[in-house]
Amino acid sequence: MGVARTEETSTSTNRKDSFAMGSDGPYYKREKTFYGFDFARNETRAVSDSEDDEGNNDDAKRLRDESKSFYINGCYRESVLRYTEAIRLHRESHSISSGDAILAALYGNRAAALMMTGAYEGAADDCHRALQCTVAMPATGGLDSGPVFRSKISCRMARALLKAGNVWEADKAFDSAIGSAKEALQLVAQSNAGAEETRAAEKILNQSITDATLGLSDVKRYRDALDGATKITADNANNKGMSVAADRRNSVQLLMFINSALSVSPGSMELHERRVNALASLKRWAELGNHCERLAAEIVKTDGIFTDDLAPLNPFPDIKAATSLKPDFFERNPDNAADPVALRILSPKAVCDAVMRLPNGILPLYLRSLRLEERYTEAAKAGASIEMHVNNSKHRGTRGIVPLAWLSNERDKLRRTMSWKERGDTLFRNGDYERAATKYAACLTIDGDVSQYNQNALENDDAGGRLHAVLHCNRAACLMALKRYREAVKECTASLRIHTHYMKAMLRRGRCFARIRQYEEAVAEYERYIRLVDEARKS
Repeated sequence: MGVARTEETSTSTNRKDSFAMGSDGPYYKREKTFYGFDFARNETRAVSDSEDDEGNNDDAKRLRDESKSFYINGCYRESVLRYTEAIRLHRESHSISSGDAILAALYGNRAAALMMTGAYEGAADDCHRALQCTVAMPATGGLDSGPVFRSKISCRMARALLKAGNVWEADKAFDSAIGSAKEALQLVAQSNAGAEETRAAEKILNQSITDATLGLSDVKRYRDALDGATKITADNANNKGMSVAADRRNSVQLLMFINSALSVSPGSMELHERRVNALASLKRWAELGNHCERLAAEIVKTDGIFTDDLAPLNPFPDIKAATSLKPDFFERNPDNAADPVALRILSPKAVCDAVMRLPNGILPLYLRSLRLEERYTEAAKAGASIEMHVNNSKHRGTRGIVPLAWLSNERDKLRRTMSWKERGDTLFRNGDYERAATKYAACLTIDGDVSQYNQNALENDDAGGRLHAVLHCNRAACLMALKRYREAVKECTASLRIHTHYMKAMLRRGRCFARIRQYEEAVAEYERYIRLVDEARKS
């Protein structure tokens, strides 16, 4: 989900007001260059003589400086907000034209900051605005009046479009960036600029060509991944009778293709939805939940940035700023072995913030993952938050059509899961092992297509998740108490198929093997258990 860090740099030449645009994307290097807009010489700049306008100009310049400082220090949200205010002040004190170099630079720099927050569509829109501000600038003008800037912004716009998942538009934009850079190189060669400035311009333009070429290779990688995913999906549809093993292999391959496409376009909600569906088909519920929560943490980075002229781009205009979900929750201390990122889970309050920001197509599977991973409090609070929001007449329709039938069904499953499992636990504590085993079996059928549990645990189609691993292990304990050890072995095996390192199920299976005098299997199970305990102590 991570986004390659963009770079926004500016230095000054001997011209006091020179304002340089930075570059972005994973292939850009921090470029110290004086080559940018020369506001002092720009003939298209409209300057007001009024004192109010002079005050606005001073404020705008101060905000520009603050924006650059925030960007350099990694405070991208604050950088966006300062640029937005600077843009507002500039627009209030200047007549807007298609040759406004200052406004173009502000839009271009805000686009770089928006990229870093993950607001890729906003970044692409700002790049488009920046290019519109340079339309009236003569193609044969001075080096600091636009050609290099236009090629750089075209490349930035293409990268933003690609990250947003607008691949076809990105493809055209990268081609356009290459064409613009090549034309600008010809202008540079024909100009009367000094040797140092010419070399700096050529370096930037050649870098733009290189970056756009690499961008086109990313477009190809995305398309190849999507073609592979489409082929597997078609094969699955045409081969309904394939074996479970073959179906699982296809699902794993499908997930790999989707992951490859997402590495190119992390802002594509369609790809995130496809990844969630792929994980659900593999019954990898913990990973599914982690993915949804990390996505929500990325989205929350944009909280509060869609103000003023960015307001129309706000994807969640009626959602309050998150109070519990922190954007850096999954980023802080990434190398902490005691708290690995892949195993981090959000608090119940943070989950309520998360569900307000997840796409509608992801919500049903996310809530199901919470239940199947025994995060009952989170599941209940998340469902209540969604229902309250959708039923609020003020918000109705802002998330599109959200059918609540699934939410009612999921709430019923949550109620039955909690009630039946607790009833099974009570029966077990009271020594009523037969009825406890029956109640656990009933709980296992809640997510299935059948109402009757097959007593051969290995023939049931489990939904997976920690919940089902625990239920199988609990049934094994009941059967052990009833001295039905062979059946208990099957329940333990079913549990370990879901969670291969579930140590309680491992230990119980070893005991069952010993009871039925399969001593070699018992010893192997105990040795495996001991190895895992030793590994856990070392880590």
